[in-house]
Amino acid sequence: MPLLPPELAASLAAAVELTTPILLLLGLATRLGAAAMLGMTLVIQLFVYPESYPDHLLWAGPLLYLILRGPGACSIDHLIRRRLGPPARP
Repeated sequence: MPLLPPELAASLAAAVELTTPILLLLGLATRLGAAAMLGMTLVIQLFVYPESYPDHLLWAGPLLYLILRGPGACSIDHLIRRRLGPPARP
């Protein structure tokens, strides 16, 4: 990574790799987790393995879907939105 010291880049990558899959699995902060993973995928594509675009496209597709559509009904985000959202109209 040309912009960050290697130690910092490694720590950030490890943090993203270890936390965001758990967030996606639980459906908690889904869009934020997917955006972080997509950002890391783009960095890997541009600076580390530029020839691996087919693999990175396979990752980018579902991540873009989660960013644009959000989590489904079986997610913690959905439960939070239902609990904190405006009350239903009669």
